[in-house]
Amino acid sequence: MTQAEDHHSLRQISFEDIVSTIQDCITYQTLSGQEEKLVKHLIKVASRLGFSTARGDRMGNLITQIVVGTGEGPSIVLSGHLDTVNANPSEWNPQTRPFSGSIIDGHLYGRGAADMKGSFGVMLHAAASLIGLQGPFNGKVYVVGTVVEELFEGVCFLEALKEIRPDYVIIGEATKGKINIGQRGRAEIVITSFGQPQHASTGRNVINAIEQSAYIIDAFHVWYKSVADDILGKRNIVPTDIKIPIGGGGGLDGRGGNSTVPNKVEITYDIRTLAEDTEESIILLVRENIDLVVQNGRSKYPQFKIPNIQYSSERAITWTGEPIVAKKFAPAWKTSPDSEFVKKAILGVEKMSGKTPEIGHYAFCTDGSAVVRYRELFPERRIEIIGYGPGAEENAHTINESVSIEELKQTFAGFQGILLELLRKQ
Repeated sequence: MTQAEDHHSLRQISFEDIVSTIQDCITYQTLSGQEEKLVKHLIKVASRLGFSTARGDRMGNLITQIVVGTGEGPSIVLSGHLDTVNANPSEWNPQTRPFSGSIIDGHLYGRGAADMKGSFGVMLHAAASLIGLQGPFNGKVYVVGTVVEELFEGVCFLEALKEIRPDYVIIGEATKGKINIGQRGRAEIVITSFGQPQHASTGRNVINAIEQSAYIIDAFHVWYKSVADDILGKRNIVPTDIKIPIGGGGGLDGRGGNSTVPNKVEITYDIRTLAEDTEESIILLVRENIDLVVQNGRSKYPQFKIPNIQYSSERAITWTGEPIVAKKFAPAWKTSPDSEFVKKAILGVEKMSGKTPEIGHYAFCTDGSAVVRYRELFPERRIEIIGYGPGAEENAHTINESVSIEELKQTFAGFQGILLELLRKQ
């Protein structure tokens, strides 16, 4: 079947309808755990489009499905998260309010336009265009709208993967139309330094937890040198918070001040991890990197206490009432550029757009981390992953967030092409 025949066999979808769906999605304010109304709205949209399945699962994810041909070919998941970070309307331009979905000069604006309601709308309609597809195509296509991704990358998506058991996963996060074959992971580590509470007037004679924390920051800023991965680049280790916890200082609020040397200080580090990193190896890396700080402290103070290193954790409740308590560790992933999946994805985009997509990778973390967890749970099952979507990572979480209308149009065709190549009988 030729490119023209492929395109002709697809169900025709109005691009105006795609944009309208995205605009509708943007009008819903969907902080993590508050996606219920949007999920129920999209169930109705998917049903109108003709999906054979459109429902929510236990975690609150949207699960939709179409069957192509006999359905006996590969199972493919297109995945995008439905939650967003917050937006303060007063900070946005009057013409680009965060929940308006306005279109100005060829760009669609709003919270989630780039991250990633724009991409989700495109994926949903690209899958819908395959309904009733004739020709040498077999398989199943699922479009999954995940929840609580902004807090826990991959946690809710993993539940959907366990149920669907796909062969291929395409994460729709922004790639500027590139085929992304990897993603750095994310670890959030809290390092607690311990001091000796004493009046500040004589505080030079005791261990000061603030000064210990300064040495630790210096250790990472000056001494640490990351190895470089051929696809993902280097680890990124950045301090994101420092505080005296309640009970750690002499202030009236139980924190700092009041002429008292604090007995406890916490530093939070965001670590962008590489594919070989594990929960255990990251803790070991941190411990080894601050070893000189520990040795110095021990040599000066007999009472020195080794800093505590642990993952931060967070709690949330999905809109269905499911509690989530998880450590902040989402693993990295990589796919070989020589894999058949990547080759078919490139070919599919080429056929539908006439352009050869570049190969890239994500700097930020995505729901793709769930694929790594899935492989650990079910090593006997085959599952592969790439990323592909409109927009740029640097537009995520920004004031006046936007995505190019032209990119939405191009990636709509790209998703169609990728799906056709994966579903085509060999």
